[in-house]
Amino acid sequence: MAGVVLVGGWEVGVRLSHLPAFVLPAPSEVAATAVEVAPLLGPHIATTMQEAILGLVLGAVVGMLLAVAIAASPVVADTLYPLVTVTQTVPTVVLAPLLILWAGFGLLPKVLLVALTVFFPVLVSAVTAMSDVDGAHVDMVAGLGGRRRHQFWLVRLPAAVPGVFGGLRVATTYVVGAAVVAEYLAGSSGLGVFIQRSRKSYDVDQILVAVVCIAVLTGALFLLVDALGRLATPWRRTTT
Repeated sequence: MAGVVLVGGWEVGVRLSHLPAFVLPAPSEVAATAVEVAPLLGPHIATTMQEAILGLVLGAVVGMLLAVAIAASPVVADTLYPLVTVTQTVPTVVLAPLLILWAGFGLLPKVLLVALTVFFPVLVSAVTAMSDVDGAHVDMVAGLGGRRRHQFWLVRLPAAVPGVFGGLRVATTYVVGAAVVAEYLAGSSGLGVFIQRSRKSYDVDQILVAVVCIAVLTGALFLLVDALGRLATPWRRTTT
């Protein structure tokens, strides 16, 4: 209902104020443009989603591996965790030009930029989940003769699964945007390229179409990750 009111107010406001289309087009004009450019958007959407999904998977794997190393070894935790945290003070968009210089203008630098956006939320969530496990479970494994490695594999690592997907849910909201930003800097296809071309020709309606596409794709990716998280943690569904 709120969305309908917002769009309706937008339409009425643009019509009454007589704003030119290159400043703010009406929603009806944006919808008409969406139908017009739909055949052109397919390849751009496919490129952006390829970068986003590959970066999401790579970032999740790297984040989980680092989390396991940090949780398994106090020495690694004391040396690696602070270093990784400090690296997050540098915005990934600042690193994008360097990634392009080092990895070229193809798919790889864009995937790496998305992965850099993903791995830290996954890392923090997984490490926190493994650190906050129920001590009774650890004591039970120890009481049955389990060594430290058994406690880790049987208790701490399974406890990291909800944390990993919690971090992924957060990271998923950024991956499509990160891919688009990477395409701004170097790309021949993708929604970022589509937006850049539209900006140069002052086609604000096309930019808004791309923004809606980004929002829809982000929402769909979030729902997918959320569904996978529920499937991977069936025991949580029985307690909620």
